[in-house]
Amino acid sequence: MNLKIILSMGLLLLTITVGCATSQTAQRSVSVVTGDQIKLDFDYLPPLLPKSPTVILLPDTRCDRKNFGSFSARLNEAGFGVLAMDFRYKDLIARAGNIAQQIQTIQRQNLDLLVDQDVKSAIDFLSQQSGVDLKRVCAIGTSLGSRVALKSGVKYRFKALVLISLSGKEVFAAGSGSIQQLLSEYGDKPILFMTSEKDWGNNYRAAQDNKLYINRAKGKSDLKIWPGSRHGVDILKHSEASQFLLSWLRKNF
Repeated sequence: MNLKIILSMGLLLLTITVGCATSQTAQRSVSVVTGDQIKLDFDYLPPLLPKSPTVILLPDTRCDRKNFGSFSARLNEAGFGVLAMDFRYKDLIARAGNIAQQIQTIQRQNLDLLVDQDVKSAIDFLSQQSGVDLKRVCAIGTSLGSRVALKSGVKYRFKALVLISLSGKEVFAAGSGSIQQLLSEYGDKPILFMTSEKDWGNNYRAAQDNKLYINRAKGKSDLKIWPGSRHGVDILKHSEASQFLLSWLRKNF
């Protein structure tokens, strides 16, 4: 084999390797300490290009970032920076038993700390990363995470929100703030509401609730109700739903 052919093959191999490397960035698992000294774990995938939008993934009642599965990688392959985070009550909920017991346990906690401390720590972390534009952050929240996303979106002025399986009138417990008021305070920034026809949120009234939310949102808002009974992050396991969400993000950044 002559030198010219060897060099050509080497160049081809280099091109293929670089092409693969630029389709997704390397994931970093990091631990941070909140302002009130709680240790949290994140998975972080930097944006492919500087100043690209960044998505914060906020988990459901289980408070576990790993339940997003491969969706973090799909977001990153689409060009977004991604931070998937645990909430502080992860270990507590893991010991709680079945889903009904988990919900009862989480409802007894101070959920405002998820906004004031946990999400604040995520923003502080992102502020120290190169290539991140804090004016181009979207929060995607599932179930409990959708409530945290809405309240955080108002507090930290996120550019866009995706609220999956949001339901009910109050964001947390009674007196914590009404969803209607928070939607009004969020202003004219884009929101995507997603749920399913038989989503069990708010005693199976989630779809009905979301039809009310979209009328109360001030800005560019979209509603997608999927067939079936999936709730929260399970909706994203449907390939059509995850692709729809990716397309929506591209249009709104």
